[in-house]
Amino acid sequence: MEFVKATTEDGLILQGLLEEPKEKTETVILHIHGMSGNFWENSFVKEMIKKYPDKDIAFLTGENRGAELLRWFRTTGGDDKLIGNAYEIFEDSLKDIQAWIDFLKSKGYNKIHLQGHSLGCAKIAYYLSMNNNENIKSSIFLSASDMIGLCLDDSEIDEYNKFMEEAKELIKQGKGDQLLSGIIWGFAMQSANSYVNFSKENKNIAIFNYYNPELGFETIGKISVPILSFFGTKDDGIVTDPYKSNQMIKDNSSNCPKFVGKVYEGAKHDYEGFEEQITKDVLNFIDDLD
Repeated sequence: MEFVKATTEDGLILQGLLEEPKEKTETVILHIHGMSGNFWENSFVKEMIKKYPDKDIAFLTGENRGAELLRWFRTTGGDDKLIGNAYEIFEDSLKDIQAWIDFLKSKGYNKIHLQGHSLGCAKIAYYLSMNNNENIKSSIFLSASDMIGLCLDDSEIDEYNKFMEEAKELIKQGKGDQLLSGIIWGFAMQSANSYVNFSKENKNIAIFNYYNPELGFETIGKISVPILSFFGTKDDGIVTDPYKSNQMIKDNSSNCPKFVGKVYEGAKHDYEGFEEQITKDVLNFIDDLD
């Protein structure tokens, strides 16, 4: 096991953890964590670190600039930059994913499977829609969240409207970097700029539109690699039935050569208690691609 670093095109230094099998391989799974998460805390990551290398597959779990609520990142210029979930701009995720892919290619990995959790699914879907990278062999979605639906659901719409009004007013005043006055979704905080960026007004983040299918699934339709999609029946990161959500992804994956959908009865957003099953199903999916 090795702690590793990758550098983005705009100079951020990202931290990660690489576990490699004993025998050299070209195959690796790159894990992209979710909103305000990190690269080590989810219990399924620990299981994957143990099991993937046993099947001659390397595993890299790496952070992105949306790590933690607030996160200081070192830069190649020698200074620190405060980002994290509070100041993240969704489109910048392209730089983070590319940095990790470039790192892996430099290590000789030419068969890369992109795995995302929660918001990380939207990030890898967006990346795949924007890049025709022959080294990417599949995409693995662990609870692909409907970021717009989470805002527009009946239980959230009043809060969404309140914060959106505040955010736009701050931006109008030239204070886009100011944090909003309250906690979002019960745990997060965002600047005015980030809140507007993570809203229905940004079509780039409107990817998994289960709540409002009229917003479309254009990004999913551009993915040209096999897709494996997981949900749990107790997942609070989606706003519709998990079986229907998987079906929507499948129905709109027009360029995807193979789709596999899995739903675990009783599983929550973090898949605690389902770590072994998820890891096994990912390995079976990849094995079936060969």
